[in-house]
Amino acid sequence: MKQTTVPMKSDAKLVVRTNADVFIEGNDQPQLTAIVDDGDSFRMQDEGGAITVHARSDAKLQIPATVNLVIERASGDASIMGMRGPVSVQKVGGDLHFQGLNSISVDSVGGDCIFKEISGKVVISHIGGDLDGFKVSEIGVDSVGGDVELSAAQGPVRLAAGGDVHLQLAKAQADETHVRAGGDIHLVVLETAQANLQLQSKDEKISVQACGQHLDVQTKNYALPLGEGGSVVELSAGGAIKVWEGKEAMGEFSFVFDDMEDTWRDFGREIEEKIRHSMKGVSHSLRHAGWEASHAMRHAADQVADFSYGGRYGPGNEGKVYGFGFEPESGQAATQEKKAASDEERMLVLKMLQEKKITVEEAEKLLQALEG
Repeated sequence: MKQTTVPMKSDAKLVVRTNADVFIEGNDQPQLTAIVDDGDSFRMQDEGGAITVHARSDAKLQIPATVNLVIERASGDASIMGMRGPVSVQKVGGDLHFQGLNSISVDSVGGDCIFKEISGKVVISHIGGDLDGFKVSEIGVDSVGGDVELSAAQGPVRLAAGGDVHLQLAKAQADETHVRAGGDIHLVVLETAQANLQLQSKDEKISVQACGQHLDVQTKNYALPLGEGGSVVELSAGGAIKVWEGKEAMGEFSFVFDDMEDTWRDFGREIEEKIRHSMKGVSHSLRHAGWEASHAMRHAADQVADFSYGGRYGPGNEGKVYGFGFEPESGQAATQEKKAASDEERMLVLKMLQEKKITVEEAEKLLQALEG
């Protein structure tokens, strides 16, 4: 595993393409921190202020919460947390999890989609598996291959699912709702709910036990008000329809987010452990090394400064590639006179690594540069 950090503006655009799992977390730091399982499989491209990330192994990205995030492709699972800026997901081959977002638009998810606590609008075109959600202001989903469990819906709802739908509306004055299911529909409303129900059951089984209504009928179509009536709540089921009173529930999927956070927290800790382990072999030498070779120190420091801030990382060098494990850039001189790095230079690099002034991969590249 390897880690790198680069500056990133709060209003930048980040495009992600990955062949594995990816976890993206928003924070208040003006930088992008990438932790990857395989450093040689990771690339970043800066194109006119938009950063494109390519990863062929599992990756964790920590980014400013206000950036414009676009996931063009994630072949594995994708997890997104704590973003306040716009989020767009084009294609996820596995499962998609998201939490604590303002809004999100999704084109295609091959597996399940699980979310909670979305303050704005959720728009999804297609989900191959199940959809589980808790607390959303507005949601529209064109197609769900499996079942839907949606609790604490606080605004308009539009859903179409091949399986069963369990929906709980969190507002007394219901917003316009349209649900179509291949299986059964179970609708839970508050005891003070106001709406106009329009129900269609191919199984001819309709039951309403809510807001003073007590109804069990065997018919395909039925319409009735809840309370004093209000917005249309349209339910169309291939199976039975049941409507009753109840409060919001988190559902059976809350453990997914706890497991997700633990998994990626451990993912980052493995890197720190590997760095500590690598430093054990050089700590004894560092304690006894002298630092009188000021020329060697200045030379190594200049190498670090050039590697970290000049060349590919320097301001105004847009369109350059940076990250881990790069091949030499086109036009770059391939032949240089070989020279051996002095012991003082090597020890200075290791000291900077031990003090976490540079990363492991930066130390490796610096030692290579010192060797010529």
